[in-house]
Amino acid sequence: MKALLLFVLMVSGCQVLAADEPAESPAMTPQELPGYQFDQKQAQAPAVVSDLSVGQSYYMDRQREEAKNLLSQKLGILHFNAELADMTSLQQLYDRKVLGKDDARDWQNVGVLFGDILAKQFSLHWVSYKDDLGISKCLQWRDTQNFVFPVTMFSKRMQFDEQIDVRAIYDDIKSTVEAFKAREARLGKAEE
Repeated sequence: MKALLLFVLMVSGCQVLAADEPAESPAMTPQELPGYQFDQKQAQAPAVVSDLSVGQSYYMDRQREEAKNLLSQKLGILHFNAELADMTSLQQLYDRKVLGKDDARDWQNVGVLFGDILAKQFSLHWVSYKDDLGISKCLQWRDTQNFVFPVTMFSKRMQFDEQIDVRAIYDDIKSTVEAFKAREARLGKAEE
């Protein structure tokens, strides 16, 4: 009886395994592999970009105030004007270990202040960006498809134990912004 039960379990187990296998697995030679076409995923819906809502603007103002309070309370920095010189204050938050890896919300608040510097330096403006991953606040240059996402720049680096060099991040963004401005200028001249 036990042998019969074991035989039935083995047979039904084989059927389950067989049912999990794909109906047809293409056998390919090594020469055919480079030309294999994978199934293409359905194209993602384009992002929807809009002005910040009243709620988003209010929330960002709160983030700015919280970040400025942090600078004031922890570092004694009383003024933040979104100028290049203010990047030194943001760097001190990292260098002095004022915020840790688990302070994602505070780092995102600091990201808003950093975004304000970028907006002022590169003539960018804050917008709402909605895609398949959710809604983000980001910076846009004019009415183009060129975006910078500063809010999470620091919190993500901390999450992955990366160093934060505010000036280096700024310089990378500067190169990117200059490149897309130059590309847009070339496209504009080509259309004339």
